Amino acid sequence: MMQTNKTYRVLMLLENESVPDDCRVLLEAEALVDTGFAVTIICPTGECHRKVDRIGEVQVYRYPKPWELGGFVGYLFEYAYSLTITFVYSWFVLLRHGFDVVHVHTPPDMTALIAIFYKLFGKRFVFDHHDLSPELYQAQHGGDGNRWVHRVLLWFERLACRHADRLIATNETQRRVQQERCGATPEHCHVVRNGPNELFLADVEPLQRLQRADQSIIGYVGVIGIQDGVDGMVRALQILKSERNRADFLGVIVGDGPALTDLKQLTEALGLSEQILFTGMIPFSDVPRHIASFDICLTPDPSNPYNDSCTTIKTMEYMALGKPTVCFKTHENQITAGDSALYASNNSLDELAAAIERLMDDPSRRETMGKLARSRIEDGLTWQHQATRLQALYRELFQLPAPGESIKEVQPSVDSPESLNPQELAAR
Repeated sequence: MMQTNKTYRVLMLLENESVPDDCRVLLEAEALVDTGFAVTIICPTGECHRKVDRIGEVQVYRYPKPWELGGFVGYLFEYAYSLTITFVYSWFVLLRHGFDVVHVHTPPDMTALIAIFYKLFGKRFVFDHHDLSPELYQAQHGGDGNRWVHRVLLWFERLACRHADRLIATNETQRRVQQERCGATPEHCHVVRNGPNELFLADVEPLQRLQRADQSIIGYVGVIGIQDGVDGMVRALQILKSERNRADFLGVIVGDGPALTDLKQLTEALGLSEQILFTGMIPFSDVPRHIASFDICLTPDPSNPYNDSCTTIKTMEYMALGKPTVCFKTHENQITAGDSALYASNNSLDELAAAIERLMDDPSRRETMGKLARSRIEDGLTWQHQATRLQALYRELFQLPAPGESIKEVQPSVDSPESLNPQELAAR
């Protein structure tokens, strides 16, 4: 706990998901509470529809989630609605609880407008860069999209990065974007990676109903959006069945998202309805048991400017539970998983199917890769390792040394993990 007479208060703003559905946001909030901060979160409703809630020591206010209309007009409505109602809620929090810092989780980057407004009244601004919005927009539109929308997204990204007192990136790729594309002050940019929490580090029993002696269980856990490429998993399994004459597998897709309906239709059209199981959204506490039931885990996000910049939490959760991963050769997948994954290059579905088949036929290799995956997590990629970085960032922001250390000791040094290049980070 912080040795100070003042309890500093953090207001977290989240627009694109709810809490506790977004496990990273909740983990960050809990890490700050453990350090002595008071944390309030404003977010839309999700699986939980309670407008006022308390999760442990974290206060949560949820507003009604906007309709997903799609298209340019739909984007304008969603963001205008969310920005307006979040701003109104922030005034309520200010008057009822008060806050000293606004911690903005993005996308969208335009939520930073609220934090910039409060800077006029002496509040600090922490910009938490989960995803690169311009790249995300293009990935959701097949690598294209409206060029004016893309320019506006770039403008908001630069605005947020240049006004933030501290910036958080999930990996070194995003940190470089903050500095080189957006002009952020390098010493204000910190890396707090995604990381599996203790639920994925315990001994987890697999689900008996998914155990098949005569079939390999090939699984995916996560959001099902256009940019996540889960259709690539379905098409790769179709290649296994129709071109490689394999029927000894069951595909399990855990999660929900805007592309789920289309994905189910594709599965039926390809004749895979009997060999792919859709669980839909499940409680977060049930996720580890599903992953523990998989023989092979998939991260089918295709390589593109967006996915190459993402450290996917699903991959790290697979690794924490000692599972081998098959994925496309994205930049951050390689840094995270190293030799604990097999990679398909050039977004080749044939290579993806071949890699899956290779592991289906080699249980010994699956076991070896799974042990390596777990060791990589334990050697520095757990959430607890990342929570320490977040706590140090906040102590530096408020000039609050931890017990037994000075302010200088908590600032990033030239050889700290935040300053390593991708190759050095992977080596660790």
